[in-house]
Amino acid sequence: MITMNIAVRVMRVQAERYVEPEDPLPPNLQISVNMNLGKIEGSKERAKGKFLIDVSYQPSVARITVEGRVIITGKKDEIERMLRDVGAGKMPQPVVQAVYAASFAEAVMLCRSVGVPPPLPPLPQPQPEGKGKAEGMEYSL
Repeated sequence: MITMNIAVRVMRVQAERYVEPEDPLPPNLQISVNMNLGKIEGSKERAKGKFLIDVSYQPSVARITVEGRVIITGKKDEIERMLRDVGAGKMPQPVVQAVYAASFAEAVMLCRSVGVPPPLPPLPQPQPEGKGKAEGMEYSL
C-alpha cells in the first residue's frame, strides 16, 4: 500500500487583464493551459519540486500564472522508487493530479477576479432539430 503524502504549496499567483473591463471579450477566444512540473529531487523520506501553471488567451486579453512547490513525504523505499521513476521520465500520476487540481482551483478564482472565462472545456452546443442530424447515437445534457 502506498502511503505517500503530497502537499501542494502555492508561492505566487498573478492575473493580468490586458483589455479594459468594459470592453467585450472576442467571440473566438481560445484558452490554453500549460503545466510545467520541474525536476523532483529528494532523499530518504521527502522529495520536492517546483511547478508553474500558465493560462493564456488568444487573442491576448489576459494571462494567469500559478507557481509553487510540491512536497512529497512517505516511506524511504516509496520515495526512492518515485525518484527512480522521475529519473526515467515517468512523472507519478498522483503528483501531477495534485498539482493540477490545486493550481486549477487558484486559476479559476483568479479568472473570476479579472473577469475572463476560466479554462474549462466548452459545453457542446445543441444542434437544431432535423439539420445535420447524423444517424446513430444521440447525447443530450
